[in-house]
Amino acid sequence: MAKLALIFLGVCYAIASKDFLHVSLIINCSLLLIMWMNRDNINVVHLCGIMLAVYALEMVIFENFIVTESETMSYLWVNAIIFGTHFLVDLLLFVLVALRAPLTRGWLESKGKSHDHVFIHNSEFALTSLFVVFMFFDLLALGENFLRHLDKLGFSGEIVTYFADWTGVYYHYETVKSALLGLTFLLIWTMATGIGQDAYKAPGRRK
Repeated sequence: MAKLALIFLGVCYAIASKDFLHVSLIINCSLLLIMWMNRDNINVVHLCGIMLAVYALEMVIFENFIVTESETMSYLWVNAIIFGTHFLVDLLLFVLVALRAPLTRGWLESKGKSHDHVFIHNSEFALTSLFVVFMFFDLLALGENFLRHLDKLGFSGEIVTYFADWTGVYYHYETVKSALLGLTFLLIWTMATGIGQDAYKAPGRRK
């Protein structure tokens, strides 16, 4: 019961706070805790380790290298850098999580150890699918950003006026990303449960 309450509070905070640093710290602490709780399960340890490394890298990049305001760059390029970096981080997460099982098998094989117990978790497959949604929304934001600033790209006339007010994704970006981070937090904690740690079974083919 306490675990469910913690998960619920974490998801609600991730959605409501819209504070990237706080949510990232909560997710990273959760990953460390789940790694410790499942330290004998190499599938969980490697998956959490991959996500922890990428999220830590993302925190370092956004806290030290990404600018949100600039006197020399237009908002077109400031936003493009932000959305583009988010996309690359989400792409990296997608690729590494999708390849986690083969990477773990390769690592064990290089040490001459058995890898029969390496498989893809239910929660792992769900996370991979969620990262696709992350990337899709990043690309929507990036595309809308370029359309909204066509004048900065040398375009003029009615097409510039038509797209100038396209701000739907821009103004809802933080809200949607916070909701997706809340789902990420939820899926991360399912790795601490029996259901989340079950092996993923692809749907059978219909004849």
